[in-house]
Amino acid sequence: MAQVLDFCLRCNTLQCRASLTERAIVTTCSHIFCLKCAENLGLARSTGTDRRCPACQTSLLNPDDVVSTVLNPTEDYKTSVLSGLDPNTIMECAGRALAFWTYQTAQEIFYQEYLGKNLTDKYTALNKQMDKVIHDANSEMSTLHQRIEGMLTETVSIYPLEGAVPLTIIDLKISQEQLQKKNQELVELYRDKNKKHAQITNLYNLLKARTMRSQLQTAVSDTVAHHLQSLGAPGTCTSSGFEQNPPLMPVSSNAKLNHYEPSVLSNGNNTIEQMHHRRKSGSSNNQTNPTMMPPPSAIPQSFRSSEPL
Repeated sequence: MAQVLDFCLRCNTLQCRASLTERAIVTTCSHIFCLKCAENLGLARSTGTDRRCPACQTSLLNPDDVVSTVLNPTEDYKTSVLSGLDPNTIMECAGRALAFWTYQTAQEIFYQEYLGKNLTDKYTALNKQMDKVIHDANSEMSTLHQRIEGMLTETVSIYPLEGAVPLTIIDLKISQEQLQKKNQELVELYRDKNKKHAQITNLYNLLKARTMRSQLQTAVSDTVAHHLQSLGAPGTCTSSGFEQNPPLMPVSSNAKLNHYEPSVLSNGNNTIEQMHHRRKSGSSNNQTNPTMMPPPSAIPQSFRSSEPL
């Protein structure tokens, strides 16, 4: 019947409230308990003067005041339990059993209503408390916003031609976004300028290297010309070579001065051949011409070992 009516008997001990499906202890005061609670509360003991119902404290002195019943009887038990009784007794037993079921159902309803009421009261109290907390928080936030806006209005302002315009939080946010956008543009411009600066620096280094090579060649030419002049070659030495006479030999920054080459120095209409292995007169004797420079007998040591810088 419990399954048909979708209702289950429960132990009447408030601390237990276990569902009863197989066996239970029933009292004549219409209360029911599980076997564990009946054992702990003393209902399973034999008849005594101290046996009382745990739910209503009714004295249970008679042996039949507390009985163990099967909540899910077999078909044979249903056939034999009321067999042999007269109809009046059967109806009386059925009426008392229905009254027990009605009492348990009513008590369960009252208990659930009590729990529902308590839960509703607690929910209402918590809801009011939360509403109060939310209201206080909103009030405090509104007060803080007003104070912040008042402070910004008092301390921060823009002064155009027409007059002062106070700034609000929205204006500050818009200004911040504009500044961030401008900052991003400046970063991009800085990257472009940096790239162009790197290119210009590379070009400058190339031109500097080329100029230094040209100056190095000029310095080498001057050094060679100075050495030649120190040996007695006519002409005036300058930074670009001899002004009046051509160089006695070609000068290269990568070539070593290992031997002499004949060259001709021009001075006006006179032409003199220098550093020649024989005299210009063409005679076969070995006399020295005082007007001409004799050929060197050996290459100077400085020309052999030195290299152009």
